[in-house]
Amino acid sequence: MRWATLFTTTEDISAANAKEFIEASPQTSFQLVDVRQPKEYLEQHIPGAILLPLNELRDRINELRHDLPTIVYCRSGVRSKAGCQLLQDNSFTEVLNLQGGILKWNGATAFGGEDFGLDFFLQGTYANGFEFAYHLEKGLQQFYLLLSKNASSEKVAELLLKMAKIEDGHMAALIAQSKNAGMEINISTHNSEIVEGGLSLERLHSAFGDNLKDAKSVVQLAMMFESQSWDLYSRLARKSQDSDDRNFYYKIAGEERKHLDKLTAELDDLL
Repeated sequence: MRWATLFTTTEDISAANAKEFIEASPQTSFQLVDVRQPKEYLEQHIPGAILLPLNELRDRINELRHDLPTIVYCRSGVRSKAGCQLLQDNSFTEVLNLQGGILKWNGATAFGGEDFGLDFFLQGTYANGFEFAYHLEKGLQQFYLLLSKNASSEKVAELLLKMAKIEDGHMAALIAQSKNAGMEINISTHNSEIVEGGLSLERLHSAFGDNLKDAKSVVQLAMMFESQSWDLYSRLARKSQDSDDRNFYYKIAGEERKHLDKLTAELDDLL
């Protein structure tokens, strides 16, 4: 599809076309704006979305880039339509309204604050972004490995080990990138903290309950974590003042999005 032709006027874009556009586009090439209220955003939002409630949009409009195609959404498409008009009145020329809002969205979602789910794994402070990302991936790997030891079936165990292997690749890439940047990742100290700090099956079951009962539930839970990771790295990129750090976080966000795609394919096979 020729995406540029969609942004000639303030028009609606279907949830299916929006999902296809987001999946086909680098995250730095567009912006996604959520004009709902903070409580709505915490309950559910599209990963990478910028929260700018409609009543604050005019005053905070400079937080957005005028030169990027912009998709605006709300709950059902009414508030976002008004948001699109406001953006156009302020010289935004490439604006689309998500038709039907998040109610019609059939792609990945994130919920809670930027650390929801992920704070279960992250402890302590980190010297740099590479170290932060490394230990996030390490925590997820520990999660998968611990669950694989008590999996309900061989198929579930194999799936969990496969997920852990993917995280291994992410960590290797982060170590290589940190060396290129002249930085170091403290591996041993935090690795001990994660295990000794209580990353046990009892804590996992207490935190996530019935989400661990079968292969489909495990994949869905993993998809939740990957969506949260994608969303978190996107937020970190937007908040970063350093262009190299910003590009780094966007790259990691893209990797998490690819990982989510793989998990989605796994889920399709299980359904």
